[in-house]
Amino acid sequence: MDVLVSVVIPLYNAKKYIKETIESVLNQDYQNIELIIIDDGSEDNAKQIIDIIKDDRMSYIFQENAGVSAARNLGFKLSRGKYIAFLDADDVLTSDCISNKIIRFNEDPELGLVHGDMQVVDEQTKPMNEIYVGKEGWILNELLSWRETCIPSPSSILVKREVVDVVKGFDTELSTAADQEFFFRVAHRFKIGKVDKVLGLYRIHDNNMHSNIRVMERDHILAYKKAKEYGLFESIYFEKKCFANLYKTIGASYWKNAGDKIKGSKYLLKALLLDPFILLNS
Repeated sequence: MDVLVSVVIPLYNAKKYIKETIESVLNQDYQNIELIIIDDGSEDNAKQIIDIIKDDRMSYIFQENAGVSAARNLGFKLSRGKYIAFLDADDVLTSDCISNKIIRFNEDPELGLVHGDMQVVDEQTKPMNEIYVGKEGWILNELLSWRETCIPSPSSILVKREVVDVVKGFDTELSTAADQEFFFRVAHRFKIGKVDKVLGLYRIHDNNMHSNIRVMERDHILAYKKAKEYGLFESIYFEKKCFANLYKTIGASYWKNAGDKIKGSKYLLKALLLDPFILLNS
């Protein structure tokens, strides 16, 4: 018999998208699943949409707003599956998403996490001209370097239960960078696998968490400080290059997206002080 797969959806004010997200889980060609929705204090009556959907494999739990990491951790605590998927409430899985990832796990028992490509879509689920494609293997250094996509998104992954136990879940101090920091800790201990196929839809809209640059700034700096605290950088030289690229990324976001050239320039200067050649590597 197929092993049980748990899909955890942290939900916060995603009434507009949640029906499509839920249906993409329940319509998987891999049927031995449980779907756990953790409503993190939504105020948009999303539960009215959820209540219409009847499926014994689905459960809904409401918690006072505590953040996406707390919601994911609670969903994991309540789950029973050998494998866990963490699906954002505005994203969508293809019907063969879980089955393809299970096949990849069976091909290589050493893998701790498997991800697939993500097609970027707009608010109406219309495909945009971008597909997020990640990497596989022992990819911690690539993740820390943050120069290209390594794991497309939390919605792209399927992870072994024991892996989440070992790394102790998501850090509740973080929101925007919670998945990035989680990936750091997983990739430090486990080999990462991928399926060379689009297995999900990543939705871009105005309410995406990464659209708040100040939260992004705080979260990603904290994520890298935690990586340093955990001893994840292989050398001081590599650490400086990673922090330089982090500051360059934040600076560019302030400069281009927020129109704050003063703050953008400050971060670009910090990047140059750590790595004088950083702007040549763009």
